[in-house]
Amino acid sequence: MHLSFFKKGTLSDTHTFWIFSRRANTYSVVFALLALVCVASMSSSCKYFKGKSPSSGEKVIARANDEYLYLSDLSSLIKNVPHQDSAAFIANYAESWVRRKLLLKKAEENVPSDELGIDKKVEDYRQSLLLYEYEKGLINQKLDKGVSDAEIEDFYQKNKDKFTLESDIYDIQFVQIHQTAQDLDKMRQIIVMPRSSEDTLKREGYCKAMAVAYSFADNNWMASSAILKQFPISADDLKKLAGVGRFTEFKNAADSYFLLVKSVKHMGEPSPIEFIRNQIKEVIVNKKKVILIQKIYDGIYQDAAKAGKCEVLVKK
Repeated sequence: MHLSFFKKGTLSDTHTFWIFSRRANTYSVVFALLALVCVASMSSSCKYFKGKSPSSGEKVIARANDEYLYLSDLSSLIKNVPHQDSAAFIANYAESWVRRKLLLKKAEENVPSDELGIDKKVEDYRQSLLLYEYEKGLINQKLDKGVSDAEIEDFYQKNKDKFTLESDIYDIQFVQIHQTAQDLDKMRQIIVMPRSSEDTLKREGYCKAMAVAYSFADNNWMASSAILKQFPISADDLKKLAGVGRFTEFKNAADSYFLLVKSVKHMGEPSPIEFIRNQIKEVIVNKKKVILIQKIYDGIYQDAAKAGKCEVLVKK
């Protein structure tokens, strides 16, 4: 991303969005931590890691001390693994399982659960996971993810001075076509400089039929780094194109690239709305998520208070 606004996150009306993002990131870490903490607390009392008895008659594929891994435990994991790779997958998984169990056993022996309050951490993580799943379900059921052009325009205008570019961007049109394409020699001049509306239509039709990719759209803004990655040109070539006013052809081993730079905006200038439209939409949607969840949670609290199911016994 090439906008300092999205890195700093200093706008007051987007503050809640960043809170939501940090919260989601915290939840994503919880899944990994829960497994480690749960076993380290007490494997004999933590239901997530109880081993089965070997007398069950199932096929055992690994053992770590008195815990057993069964082939049936992998049924949901191997159903999408190609048959020729299944044996290697099972062997790798079994070895990883054994290593993890041995490590967790060693951790259990060396980290007393009451010393670090692991049981409390497990409960905190369980509650966070439960709230995360509940919020995700509410968002899927109730959130309107539609964002109108008017909402995007309004947000942009209110925060325009914060959308500063961190690199040069270019409004470009382009054609990428195989050098062996039929009639390319005849169409080359029309691609570079159509002289009539008829030529423009011919160019559009030819590119639709023959081009690998093309765009004659307005406001097709791209960062300089993206252009240099997509097209076989140098940074100096790109800068020179800004004043040409027509398509210029570049080639690599297989294709010809016709590139026109219509306009340039430089680092530090305000970003055009077209360049950041998707980012603005994401901010608005995430802000809606926070508002929706807060409204539902406030309703739950108010309903419980009215019904006498809760009370706060201290004053602010």
